[in-house]
Amino acid sequence: MVVGIGGAGSFGMALEAVAGTYLAPTQFLPIRSESLNFVDEVQYTRPIMGVVDPVHAVPGPQKVEGDVEFEVLSSELAFMLHAARLTVVKTGGPDFKYVFTPSSAAEAPLKTLSLTIVRNNIVFGYAGCVVGGLEFTVDNGVFVCTMNILGESEGTESAPTEVFPTDVPFGADDYTIEIPTASSVTDVDTFTWSLDDSAEAVYRLGNAQQAAFVKFGERTVTLSVERDFESKTDYDAFKALTAQEIRILVSKSATDQVEIFTRSAIKSSYEVNLSSQGDLLRGAIEYMGKYDFAETESFEITVDAAIDITP
Repeated sequence: MVVGIGGAGSFGMALEAVAGTYLAPTQFLPIRSESLNFVDEVQYTRPIMGVVDPVHAVPGPQKVEGDVEFEVLSSELAFMLHAARLTVVKTGGPDFKYVFTPSSAAEAPLKTLSLTIVRNNIVFGYAGCVVGGLEFTVDNGVFVCTMNILGESEGTESAPTEVFPTDVPFGADDYTIEIPTASSVTDVDTFTWSLDDSAEAVYRLGNAQQAAFVKFGERTVTLSVERDFESKTDYDAFKALTAQEIRILVSKSATDQVEIFTRSAIKSSYEVNLSSQGDLLRGAIEYMGKYDFAETESFEITVDAAIDITP
């Protein structure tokens, strides 16, 4: 996948057939920003030998880490989610439906990413990359995603030939929010849905410095919304730890949409503000997603897109 960076370069992505083996980009995506870095934790030693300066520089662990922020396009989002700790089921064709559900695997998924970033005509190729966490939010009506990336290595690669998508990002008129599910609400002006899989680069002693793989830990799913406060019914449910299903649908058509379904969300905080006399009463609510024993999963992300991705 490739992302344009301020008109000065591009960001590209490919699903790796072999984990950690660089592939040239097969998908391209305009992005807002990126902070991918190659980290080399060089170790400087100071043996006791009458010298106050570091004496040796010893190779330390290496990894790739950083964030990529982009305006959501359904096809490119489906592509990137293949490298998250998610299980995917694909149906349909030529327009496809991808249903991503959480996995409890401890190690990175079978599919890893190669990311290619061209910064001012200088090419950086990152291999063995996975999605360690992500955040969906709304910026002035535009549906935006930020993905946290962890990877193994970086090298100098050939410049890609970019083919950018022409799809228009989702805008302010594309949202349906149900709190709880089947109860559409129209008093939400912003939301942030985040997934943190506690990803961590893991090293093993051998003949290589780069991370051997990326492991995952405990999962945290949170949803923050701001709503008009009209009665204490919902507030009382917060005090009673009442779980709710919450559905967020961002859609331009039945074949171009993203649905985020949190199966069992419990309000972890509820703040009510009245800033001045006669002001609108607002509620800032944060939900924590929890495991649903009935469905054996905490959430589901469904992407309808016109792209065929090999699972």
